Amino acid sequence: MVKKIVVLVLAVVISFAAVNAYAYDRNAATKLGRGLANAATCWIELPKQIYLVSKEREPFTGAIYGAAQGLCYSALRLAGGAYDAVTFLIPPYDKPLLEDEFVFEGWDE
Repeated sequence: MVKKIVVLVLAVVISFAAVNAYAYDRNAATKLGRGLANAATCWIELPKQIYLVSKEREPFTGAIYGAAQGLCYSALRLAGGAYDAVTFLIPPYDKPLLEDEFVFEGWDE
């Protein structure tokens, strides 16, 4: 019985926090969405960087240097996404930590 009450209270608190963030400023919900999206898609930085470095230099360099760069960028995107998701109620809402706001941007550089 106590577990059910704790789960119910937690669900109500999370619901109020989400509604409050959306009602307070629509950009807070955008910041939360950006953080969750970046944390979920951080692994796409690996093939993205391999592709970009291969296009800029040569395929062998892209496979080696691009993979190393992709791993570092994946870690940065994961950390930035976690930061945005945890601090979505704290302003500023419109300043992403990374230059490309989402991993799907910047493939045509």
